Amino acid sequence: MYSYSSRPSWIMAEDSNGNRVWINLSKIDYAVENNTGWTMLLIGDIKLLINISFDKFGKILTGGADK
Repeated sequence: MYSYSSRPSWIMAEDSNGNRVWINLSKIDYAVENNTGWTMLLIGDIKLLINISFDKFGKILTGGADK
């Protein structure tokens, strides 16, 4: 689950515990595919596993049309 605008700066995503979290896209240091359908983000010293596929996450970062 995620929500964003055409030029996102923040997204709301579901983490591995089922909680909704807001993520500031400009603060992400690193993103990697963890498992199919999941992306792990490194934001400072925080690791966050979100329920968005790595391919869809890449489209979100570039403002793609895949909602």
